[in-house]
Order: sequence, then structure tokens, then C-alpha cells
Amino acid sequence: MSYQATLNKYLQVIVGKKLEKLNLACEMMMFSFAEFELHSQCLTRIICENDILVTTFDYQSWDGDVEENNDEWYFVEQNRAKIVGGTVISVNVNALHDVTICLDNSISIELFVKNGYHHFDNEQEQWVFFKRNDHSYPFITVYNKSVDIAVDW
Repeated sequence: MSYQATLNKYLQVIVGKKLEKLNLACEMMMFSFAEFELHSQCLTRIICENDILVTTFDYQSWDGDVEENNDEWYFVEQNRAKIVGGTVISVNVNALHDVTICLDNSISIELFVKNGYHHFDNEQEQWVFFKRNDHSYPFITVYNKSVDIAVDW
């Protein structure tokens, strides 16, 4: 079943909303748009004017001692003022469930589903989208090859 149109419909609610926060947890980026959250565990890139500012893969470059001493955290802190505060002007989900969010401050956020089928493991969570403190709004979880849209969670 194709979820592209459904995902596009649900994610349009952030158009016109500001990116208020960007938080990190290991290789996960967590974006807050007013009352909506987008948590990405897949390959995520933040781009400004055709320049990649940071990716989740940058987490792999670190000092080996302190979790926060990695390039993902470093580049987010270095560019936080450029990234946070922009207003969403468009959201697009493609047929593979990759997401592109464009902000009015020349920032683009790209989420790429990073895995095909696994033969040693089950599907892995790629990204989730939900409305904070509102269990009537669907909680969307995108996996490698499937989508779960929980209503009244």
C-alpha cells in the first residue's frame, strides 16, 4: 500500500510553523515545530544554500571517549542559529517515504530511509511524527518498508 499521499497530508500541518528546537540523541535528530515533533533515526541532512551543514552520519566521527564530542553535535552547535527559527514553507514525502522540509531561512531538512530489507533483523524505525500531548492526532512511525499510523494512541 502506498502511504505517500497520507504522509504528505499529515505533515502539511507544519507548513507555516517555525522550527523552534533541534535536539540530538546519539544519531537521532529531534525537530520541534510548535506542538509537532519529528524524530529522525534515518540518514538526515541539514542543508543551507547547497552546503551540507550537518548529517546524522557525522555522529560517527568522534573522540571515542565523550558521547557529545562528535561532529554531529559540533556542527549543530556551530550552526544552530542558522537552522532554528525558520518557518516551514513546504514539506514533501516521496514514494520511498523520504522527507524534504524547506524553511524560509534557506534551510532544507532531508530525511532518507536508510535501509532496504534486512535478512538478519526486523524492520527498523526510520522516523516518527506526532503532536505533543494530543493522543487524538495520529502517531506516525515510518519503518524501512512499512508505515504505522496509530490513531487515538
